Amino acid sequence: MTFIIFMDACITMATIRKGKMLPFISSIPVLFYFIMLHQFYQKILLIYAITKLTLYISVTTMVCRNVYNKVERAVGDVFAKYGEFVGTYPWIVLKVSVLVSCLLGIGLVNLTSESDAEKVYTPMDSQASEDRSTIKSLFGDFSGTNFYSHNLVERNLHGSVIFKSKDSANLLDLTYLQEIETIHDQIRSNVLGNGMNYSQLCAVRATQCVVDGDVVFSSAFQQLMQNNNVTYPVLGTTSIESVFGDVVVHNGILQSAKALKLVFNLRQDSQQFADNSKLWQTDFISKMEKISSLTLDVAYAHSTSLDDELTANISGDIVFVSLTFTLMIVYATAVTIKCDCLLDRQNLGRAGVLATGLGIVAAFGLGSACGVEFVAIVGVMPFLILGIGIDDMFILLAGLADAPLNEPIPKRVAATMRTSGVAITITSLTDILAFGIGASSVFLGVRNFCIYAGIAVLFCYINFVTFFIACIAINEKRVADNRHSWFCCHKIQMKNEMTNASPFRRFCCGGTDPTSVEDTRSPLERMPGKILTKFVTRIPFKIITLIGFAVYLGIAIWGATNFKQDFDRKNLVTDDSYYFKYITLDEPYFPQRVSVSFVIEETLDYSQLSTEQAIDKLMTNVQNDKSVDNNNLVISWFNSFRSSANYDDSSETQFVANLKTFLSSNDQFENDVKFDSTGLRIRASRITILTNNLVDSTEQGDFMVRMRDQAEASVLDVVAYAPSFIFFEQYIAILPSTLQTVGVAVAVIFVITALFMPSPLLILYVTVSMVMIMTGIFGFMHFWDLTLSSITMIHVIMSVGFSVDFSAHICHAFMTVEGITRDEKVKNAVLRSGGPIWNGAISSFIGIIMLVFSKSYIFRSFFKVMLLVIIFGIGHALFFLPVILSLIGPMHHSVADKPIHAPRELTSRVKTAVNGTEERKTVQNKSSINNLPNHHGYPTSFDDRRY
Repeated sequence: MTFIIFMDACITMATIRKGKMLPFISSIPVLFYFIMLHQFYQKILLIYAITKLTLYISVTTMVCRNVYNKVERAVGDVFAKYGEFVGTYPWIVLKVSVLVSCLLGIGLVNLTSESDAEKVYTPMDSQASEDRSTIKSLFGDFSGTNFYSHNLVERNLHGSVIFKSKDSANLLDLTYLQEIETIHDQIRSNVLGNGMNYSQLCAVRATQCVVDGDVVFSSAFQQLMQNNNVTYPVLGTTSIESVFGDVVVHNGILQSAKALKLVFNLRQDSQQFADNSKLWQTDFISKMEKISSLTLDVAYAHSTSLDDELTANISGDIVFVSLTFTLMIVYATAVTIKCDCLLDRQNLGRAGVLATGLGIVAAFGLGSACGVEFVAIVGVMPFLILGIGIDDMFILLAGLADAPLNEPIPKRVAATMRTSGVAITITSLTDILAFGIGASSVFLGVRNFCIYAGIAVLFCYINFVTFFIACIAINEKRVADNRHSWFCCHKIQMKNEMTNASPFRRFCCGGTDPTSVEDTRSPLERMPGKILTKFVTRIPFKIITLIGFAVYLGIAIWGATNFKQDFDRKNLVTDDSYYFKYITLDEPYFPQRVSVSFVIEETLDYSQLSTEQAIDKLMTNVQNDKSVDNNNLVISWFNSFRSSANYDDSSETQFVANLKTFLSSNDQFENDVKFDSTGLRIRASRITILTNNLVDSTEQGDFMVRMRDQAEASVLDVVAYAPSFIFFEQYIAILPSTLQTVGVAVAVIFVITALFMPSPLLILYVTVSMVMIMTGIFGFMHFWDLTLSSITMIHVIMSVGFSVDFSAHICHAFMTVEGITRDEKVKNAVLRSGGPIWNGAISSFIGIIMLVFSKSYIFRSFFKVMLLVIIFGIGHALFFLPVILSLIGPMHHSVADKPIHAPRELTSRVKTAVNGTEERKTVQNKSSINNLPNHHGYPTSFDDRRY
């Protein structure tokens, strides 16, 4: 055993000396003896194994550092060479970048939109849509001959009106009913679709137009009402439950009703009738807007009102895009402004906004050219990309400020790309991949948003490493030529040379020769980092920060556990929308029953006892469901036929013959039986049940699943279907789809982070930070009354990429700056990235602030989630992570142990009058500032940067 341990130790030490990791093959004999030997030797071997594991961890850390150095050097070299190319040929790169964006923007001529709520907000190729196609092939549309609403396979074309007394009085009064009948008559005669009135386009039953609720205009009903003898919920053979709302019933007699609903059903049994009926719906809204009443509140809607209002909402909020661009230009100018005609960088601030705008135009153009439809939620994409673009701009400007001052322009641009180019590449890649994964969503709205957003992030990134970097090179050439920042054709003098000029002229026409990093940054760029470094490494601040984030995480976890999924139609329209008013009255006052058809799609012998028993068992199980609760609301041709005098099951032929006789006198069941081509057998049939009131979306989704389970458990070939199942699909798909998308995105982002930042500790910190931010977003969405839906799912996907951005910036800065201690490295990292992170967060906030005034729930919910992302992201990047890094951050001793103390040789513009011209001289700067150590870790020349 001693010999084995000795040999294993030798192998281990050899691997450590070489700085490499070998498999634990050498440990196999030791592990074997560890198992076989007695307890005393097991303890010795355990101590040895722990010691060896510690050594391997040390080697792993050393290897990761070496890997990081190699990766950083290789990636940095690529970006530096590219940056040097752009710095050499800036005008060519700029012109090509603008040309490509403009050419791609031409694709906007092909822009098409999709506002159908069913297509946008429900899963594509869902089971409900497949079931609908199956049932449509079995049963036709009967709206032109024998219309019954419970037989509908698709969304019914209709116009609906809800009446409510303004003083909440009982509408069971002849005065109210007469006024309602007057409005009813106006609708029938005045509303037109392609020149055809309602009587010509109405859904028909027994040659009469079917208007749900017109029973109240009959003399028989009014006589019963005056006698206080209106039975409820069924009057004779007619259900009036859907006609009256907010009712009071006593002993089965309707005492009062504060709301009344009329539904004007339309024909859709041919394409011509469907098109004319849609035109009737459009005219219905325009006519209803002109109807007013002194005693009644009138709410109205039609079958596609939700789709129309979605389109109107987004088009109304587009004005906020232009206002946001204006605000962003103002802020970018304010941050980059410097009261110096030479060093002022306002033009670069505006160029950053322009680069972002070109990226957005290119994304819309390319997406449109590829046939990606514009959906309502895509309207928030420009606000999102503006924040991302300006964030990239601040990172690049910070890299430019850190670039060595004594190098030629191409080298300064190369140094900028070496550091900041890598930083924005990491964040852009994470965002693109997050949206790329989201583009695989089963929801059309989520998919199209992610496609447009992903393309926009890509082109925004491309524009910043081409157009904006070219602008940086051009601006640096302006500075080198001593040209005015506003009037570039005018050369200026240095302020220290304008001894005889007035203060006003010195301010407007004088410049300052940059001698340090501080000279190149504006006050708003410097202040965040400087302020944070004053307290970020203090012990009390660290304690308060850790306690505060522990409390935050606890609250976030509690909120996340209570986060619910829901989809409220009211959230898709504005509060002043006519449709919002309609839903507000419809949902609380009228029962929201679901009509579910159980379609037997196989040819059966219905006269057989086994078939009868199978049908009875299925219906019994369905009736026992908690959402049905044996309410006996069953529309069954089978039960009615069996209880009739026509029933004869002696043979299938006799059964079918008698059934046809039965159906001829019971038209309510005529649509429920489909005979085969011979007419001798039943090809398919359906039985319908009505649920109790179903309002909660989670209950609706669960109910759909249970009904399908009942159909699946039956020995019959049965399909459970309701038109509303199309929308219920999202309630069962949204949670697993969100979790899957977020999980894959997190995994991919983890890999990207590991590639660009191969430090185990930093990868861990970025991942933990991302998880904490996402937990906070889920938790505080609950506190902000947001629920998980196909709309907020987009916000969650977006948050995955954004939650990495700020954290990646600070961690990348920590790895690239120098410092003897962790506190010193943290201070230098905050000095380098604190300003860009803070200004990027503020720009992102400005990018969404206008959405506060939006009437659209889509825009308002986006603002809420984005605000959470910004707050939590900047909190983790500037407070939590610096504290963690100052305590247990990885140290880079190969660099930190050798701070640069050599004085810097700066290019100073010394003006001498030689034949009326100015010449540049390179002098050795002997000032005291250059004799100080470089405590911030900034490179003094391009070649001094160590890896």
